[in-house]
Amino acid sequence: MPAIEFPAELQKSIQESGPVDLVVGITGTAELDALRAKTRVSLNGTSARTVIAFAGDGAPQAITSEERVRFATYPMPSVGGSLAIWADVSAAQRSILALAAAWQARACVVIHGDLAALDAETIRLLTDPTLQGQCDLVMPDYPHGKYEGLINKGILAPLSRALYGKRVRFPLAGEFCAGANVLTKLAEDGGDRARNEQQLLWPANAVAMSGGRLSTAAVNVRRAAQADNVELSAVLSEFAGSLFQELEVCAAQWQRVRGSQPVPHYGNLIFPQGDEHAVDSRPMVESFVFGSRNLEEVWRLVLPPATMLELKRLARLNAEQFRMQDAMWARIIYDFALAHRMRRVSRSHVLGALTPLYLGWVASYTQEVSGATPQEADQRIEQLARAYEEQKPYFVSRWRWPERVADVG
Repeated sequence: MPAIEFPAELQKSIQESGPVDLVVGITGTAELDALRAKTRVSLNGTSARTVIAFAGDGAPQAITSEERVRFATYPMPSVGGSLAIWADVSAAQRSILALAAAWQARACVVIHGDLAALDAETIRLLTDPTLQGQCDLVMPDYPHGKYEGLINKGILAPLSRALYGKRVRFPLAGEFCAGANVLTKLAEDGGDRARNEQQLLWPANAVAMSGGRLSTAAVNVRRAAQADNVELSAVLSEFAGSLFQELEVCAAQWQRVRGSQPVPHYGNLIFPQGDEHAVDSRPMVESFVFGSRNLEEVWRLVLPPATMLELKRLARLNAEQFRMQDAMWARIIYDFALAHRMRRVSRSHVLGALTPLYLGWVASYTQEVSGATPQEADQRIEQLARAYEEQKPYFVSRWRWPERVADVG
């Protein structure tokens, strides 16, 4: 059974109504009348017995409906005053999945609290493959500009792909749909850690490691990655730190994975039109150079000598000449994941020392794709993902023999 306990009133409603076909969970509070109106359109024509769940701002309760759609509030777990920007989203996602498992739903679709993805086409694309038994998890594929989502493009997606062997472009997402077979697993995955180590939910990685079937679907929503007042180092630390933490738990599995496989895709993405504004790489290169001077001691504890020599060479280049090779960037991320595990330096220092290196990679990437089309920029990211896969033996070797500092392969 799911680890999350529900109030007696909600449990009673679950028992009285019996199993349902679909739970649509909103990761946040919602105004009931507005939600009813939006749901009436997005679920128009469906015959599935459906529960619409959203976070209650008071005592959790069940709100019944005379139609085949039932509305319910779920308890929003506390994340212990965490300053992390995604911890509350993951907590809400787990609560929704646990509610769906308790309701014995055939599928559960999770929707971001801004409701931008609560439309008929998106719901259909996300839910049909699971309701029809074609897969266990449908992850989103979002339209994106070539300068958008660079933490995901440069670290989260290629690292997840190389480790877990599935080509999912957004492993940490606001929307996804889980089938009945994986509801309880996802509700409990990573959620039993200490409060100060609240783990984010990586549904695709968890399902891939358990042998489940994955697919992706077009979710034509664009949203800002984070608020303007959130520092890059905080975002990078939360996302990369969580992924580094997760890979420690399932090291025995990902070391056996070789290469990666594409997954079925449903729907068509609508990419943004028009040219994106050019990015000035000079401030990012300056941050990299500043970091190379002030963080050298930490970098030397994390990175092997050959990498340090290449970083010194890069620090002498001007912004226009600055290029970071894919293989080296992949090895840097692998080395930081290892340092995160070994704790020779505090994890906060390790993650903080990654920020100027990440800015160096961004400077290199943005200059390379400045004149590229969105399709060409996608191919550039595909090239980076393949480099992560090619450098994985280096990571496996260092993981098994962490004292070894010579480059491998």
